Amino acid sequence: MDGNDTGSGRSWTTILIAGAAFMAVYYGTQYFFGDQTPHATDESATAGMTAEEIAAQQAAAEERARVRQGQSRELTITTDEFEATVENLSGGLTHFRLLGERFHDAEGHPQDLVTTSQEQYRTLRISLPGAPIPDDAIWDLRQVSPREVELRWAGQGLEIVRSISAGDGPYQLWQTVVVRNTGDAPRRTPLYEHAYHYVRVADEGGGMFGGRSPNISQGLCRTEEDVVRKDHEALQTAHGYGNGVDYTGIESVYFVQALAPSTEHAHRCGLVASHFNATDSTEIDGNLFESTLEYGSADIAPGTEHSWTTLAYIGPKDWRALERAGHYLPDVVNLGTFAIIARQFANALGWLFAHVGNWGLAIIILTLIVKVLLFPVVNRQFRAMAPMRKLKPEMDRINAEFKDDMEQRQREIMLLYQKHGINPAAQMLGCLPVFLQMPVFFALYTSLSTNIELYHQPFVFFWTDLSARDPYFVLPVMLSGLMFVQQKIMPNAGMDPQQAKIMLYMMPIMMGAFMLFLPSGLCLYMLTNSALSIAQQQFNFWRANQEDEKRDAAVAAAAAAAPKTAPAAVERDDKASARTSSKGSGRSRRG
Repeated sequence: MDGNDTGSGRSWTTILIAGAAFMAVYYGTQYFFGDQTPHATDESATAGMTAEEIAAQQAAAEERARVRQGQSRELTITTDEFEATVENLSGGLTHFRLLGERFHDAEGHPQDLVTTSQEQYRTLRISLPGAPIPDDAIWDLRQVSPREVELRWAGQGLEIVRSISAGDGPYQLWQTVVVRNTGDAPRRTPLYEHAYHYVRVADEGGGMFGGRSPNISQGLCRTEEDVVRKDHEALQTAHGYGNGVDYTGIESVYFVQALAPSTEHAHRCGLVASHFNATDSTEIDGNLFESTLEYGSADIAPGTEHSWTTLAYIGPKDWRALERAGHYLPDVVNLGTFAIIARQFANALGWLFAHVGNWGLAIIILTLIVKVLLFPVVNRQFRAMAPMRKLKPEMDRINAEFKDDMEQRQREIMLLYQKHGINPAAQMLGCLPVFLQMPVFFALYTSLSTNIELYHQPFVFFWTDLSARDPYFVLPVMLSGLMFVQQKIMPNAGMDPQQAKIMLYMMPIMMGAFMLFLPSGLCLYMLTNSALSIAQQQFNFWRANQEDEKRDAAVAAAAAAAPKTAPAAVERDDKASARTSSKGSGRSRRG
């Protein structure tokens, strides 16, 4: 290992940390808001028909659709957290509005988690492959109570009764499906329950410097083995998973629709996504996600019935609400590799908010606490690198004198290290505390990036939503400025001058650009952390200078207290050393 490697070790560590932070932006997830899912035209259905016949067929279909829409009815299930609207055509949800004030838009309208407009794409719609319900079936719909509605349909020797009711916990709907065999022959059928979500391409947003949009969606399924997450590109080919299904659904960064069997595992889950084009256009308008919870087939003898009960959790990824729902649903909060640490940070942030009443202030205090807890580790790193600080003038001279001779420059640096008793390997080990901090950094980063508690929560002034980007980019610009100061005062002894210049200017610009469109709560954390790092660095410099002054004073005091004969003794030692050297030189010449 050479001296130049030692000097650049810290800089490459810094680059690695920045690169890892950049990669973290891309991991972590998300849903889109859409409201249209256009039908594709089935050309095979009109093959061989004249234009007049096709027109007559379309007119008849439009008339049937108009009559059918005239029979549409809707009823509502209302709780303190949501308002769910059920309609009688598909038997699914036309609206699921979140009533909490922080889920309202700028005009005061509650956020609606139903993003599809066509009846065949309604969440909580059911299908019975062994006892098919006609596509144009109309359900009898009645209000049982403010928290429950009932749907009923009879035909083809079957009677199907569905109860949809609010659960005891937040954002819960329970659906019980009872199939009665009123015919003379046995029936065998599985039950499929569906969830849908439509996302517009325009809502995806994001980019290299903007990170990923919080609207990006994924299908998910939890089996006994793991939680599977797939984006719309992967789901252009349908995926199915078995071996016992705990839940399936569609998620975004802050919200989820999840279907879970009430007691035992479901048989399978299915995930698929489809591209849809805008009207009269070949460009993709958006993607329709479908998640299906599949129960195994049930044998229903004449005069008997079979029932299935399913929990539907539709709402924010609120940890406490998910825990109340059970069914392993807290797993939908994806906190990454260091989930255990990230969960504790989220709990600590909630505790701080309960005491200070402001989420931005809670982030600042949490960052300060983490900084204090990590002080011993960071201080050990500084102490390991402190000797390099004194060598900066000499290192600059060597770099300038031998800038065109790398081998000689490395030899001179190694001689300088030997002269001052510096071990290059020990200096490299001084970077180890940086890597020990990385799990904490990633855990805190992930916790702040996905924390639903910050959704539409204000800080001060114009920072009205800590889950959205800074509207005027004040925090990213301030972060770039602080990072420039931090790089400026950082000891860079042993670093190549060109490399030092790149670190001084490019690192602040790059990190500021990364943070432009990321949540302002996350940027607030980075800004606070940088400010505290500068303060800590200055404190360490001050303490090191104090220690140097004390050491110099002790040396001076010891020299002043030495016996007056000491110079003579030194002179005799010097003469003896000179005679010894002369004799050695003579022997060398004779040799």
